[in-house]
Amino acid sequence: MKTEYMKGFTLTALGVLVLSFDALLIRLIHSESFDLLFWRGILLSVAVLIWCRVRKPDQPLFSFDAAFIRSAVLFAVNAIFFVSAVNLTSVANVLVIICAQPLFAAIMSRIFLGEKSPPITWIAIVICMGAIFWVLAGSWNSPSLLGDFLALGVALMLAGKFVNDRACSHRDMTPALITSGLMIAAVSLVLGSPFNLQGAAWGWMVLLCFVVVPLAFILITLGPTRIPAAEVGMLMLLETATGPLWTWIFLDEVPSTQAIQGGVVVVSTLLIHGVFQWRRNKRLAADVSSS
Repeated sequence: MKTEYMKGFTLTALGVLVLSFDALLIRLIHSESFDLLFWRGILLSVAVLIWCRVRKPDQPLFSFDAAFIRSAVLFAVNAIFFVSAVNLTSVANVLVIICAQPLFAAIMSRIFLGEKSPPITWIAIVICMGAIFWVLAGSWNSPSLLGDFLALGVALMLAGKFVNDRACSHRDMTPALITSGLMIAAVSLVLGSPFNLQGAAWGWMVLLCFVVVPLAFILITLGPTRIPAAEVGMLMLLETATGPLWTWIFLDEVPSTQAIQGGVVVVSTLLIHGVFQWRRNKRLAADVSSS
């Protein structure tokens, strides 16, 4: 039990750290939302297809049951909303609104799975969300209302996907990302002009769509099979804590004192919560074996 929990915690945390480069790379590409989304969908499908064939050669790549379709649709809508939101409002606003998704995940888990999150998880969620609001308090500058609503949609879609995948913890839902990518590409081909990218944008696009996004969501998709959906959602807060670091390094945007303080609080809270849950699972495993 403890080994599975720590494996799920580690996989999810690594996935989120990789994903934290997402918004930065979208900014560097400088393209219309659906131009980028076409390649994001196509290359995501290719990368995940290669992963699945190498890892489990006999695994079916497509399925038509409700859980598989829900996972694919929720991720596809999430991706479209996220890229559109980043292009319509500030990255800071997008990330802070997405921070609401651990709460959505905990509520959905309680309603649909009957999964009760321990008090320590709720406390950690509240602390992390408070810290992230502190980080972004100074950058709340009249954002686009549509972009903010799309970011809220991202939080809802991610929470729904985590809960759906948690309910199917007996199976690997990674192949659903292939279907998601094809859905994204199909919509974007109709609404965008994917061959309009210029110069260096092609290189950033390949890095984002073929490496960062597939790797991040492969790892994050594996997380809910080992840890509760609310905890996966909470770990997603690391994206907001680390995102400003990459813009500091690559775009010379020096984070404020608030950003440094909030990031320390988020990372420390997640580490303490992870250790607490590991010890809790260790005690439960010992009780089960002794009985």
